[in-house]
Amino acid sequence: MFINWPVKVPEVPGKITFKKRNGDSYVQFETGRRYCPDRKYTLVDRKVIGVQIPAKPEYMLPNENYIRLFPKEEEKMTENEKELLMEFQDEREKGLMIRDFFEHMFYELQFQSRRHPDTVLNGFKVRKLNQILEPLQEMMKNEPGGEFLELIPEPVKEENEDGETVTIGMTYSDVMMILTQYRSAESEFFLKAMRA
Repeated sequence: MFINWPVKVPEVPGKITFKKRNGDSYVQFETGRRYCPDRKYTLVDRKVIGVQIPAKPEYMLPNENYIRLFPKEEEKMTENEKELLMEFQDEREKGLMIRDFFEHMFYELQFQSRRHPDTVLNGFKVRKLNQILEPLQEMMKNEPGGEFLELIPEPVKEENEDGETVTIGMTYSDVMMILTQYRSAESEFFLKAMRA
């Protein structure tokens, strides 16, 4: 089980290795070596101590092996490093929270777009949507495809030719097209940078 706070990858020359698996980079620590006379070579014993954070490769999310093998390691960190890690963790948690909000919103609007594809979203829903899309847009502005992400314009009331007041704005199906772009971009972004 990985612990949800970052630490520095230990600096132990010759003892730390990285192993890629399922898109993650696992940090391994060499705990010993033993000679195998039957095979006539030395076996290296390693334990996984954490998973590397892609956005900050010098840091990792530790597990119980790290706590057991490096009980004093956190004390070696400077106050500045601890502060940077806390800031990173705050940003990470905020990002994961926004991702959760987005996923709930996406499924709700997907359901509504099937039932009312041509219905215009009201101003309240658009404002709520943009509260989630704005921070997502900011986080992904430098990512490939980030320039294509846009906010939802608020609906406006206009008079038609018959003098009736009508609401002009984006329909559920229009909004779903925009949200699908966000979903594609945020999936790649969180896979790369926010994986826990």
